[in-house]
Amino acid sequence: MKSKQISFILLIILIISGCNKEKTGDSIKNLSFSIAEELPVPEPSGLDMTFDEKGFWVVSDENSTIYLIDSWGREVKSFKVEGSDVEGITVIDEDKLAVVLERSREVVILDTSGVELKRVKINVEGELNSGLEGITYDSTGKRFYLLNEKKPRLLLTLDENLIELRRDTLNFSKDVSGIFFDDQKNILWIVSDESESIYKTDFTGKPFDEFKIKIAQPEGITLNKKRTKLYIVSDNTNSLYVFNLE
Repeated sequence: MKSKQISFILLIILIISGCNKEKTGDSIKNLSFSIAEELPVPEPSGLDMTFDEKGFWVVSDENSTIYLIDSWGREVKSFKVEGSDVEGITVIDEDKLAVVLERSREVVILDTSGVELKRVKINVEGELNSGLEGITYDSTGKRFYLLNEKKPRLLLTLDENLIELRRDTLNFSKDVSGIFFDDQKNILWIVSDESESIYKTDFTGKPFDEFKIKIAQPEGITLNKKRTKLYIVSDNTNSLYVFNLE
């Protein structure tokens, strides 16, 4: 057996043993590993399900490309985003997407064929490679929620026109790398790469639940509409990890 295959099997064993729940929450009793699938995406750093839930939108920070992946992990199409270091991605509606660029601190709105519709620079200071890292959208409240990775760790709330409404400092993890808005519970799911954890928080970034995971460089998070599956992408292994929620 090749060393790469052995390493991957050992990683799966670590994930299964490491996905324990740290605190008691009001909605999820358990987080259990299901499967991992390798993706045709170099260094995937952002993730969201498609509007119809038939696949995934994934971004690569290596080549500034957005990929449409089907439910089997195969590439359907891809297109470039102008700029470098594309990180998070979120679905706005069936026709539009939004991504963040870490180094330039920009939010870019595109249609699902890759045509840029809008671009706004966000006023966040700090090291170039510790900037905007995640984005998610509340279609009912018409709000975007953005993460700044660290130095400082921030949760930024923007309106539908990308005008900043508030910013909150986050202190519960070493960094923050991915975010998902849960419209059923009106909460945020935030993943931390360096802390190897998933947190549930309110809209000010105050955490009330935590799950430990053993995944190298988890950088994107999303859930299905039924809230029975949770998905994570790893920048390190180029893989999509699927968890069952109970």
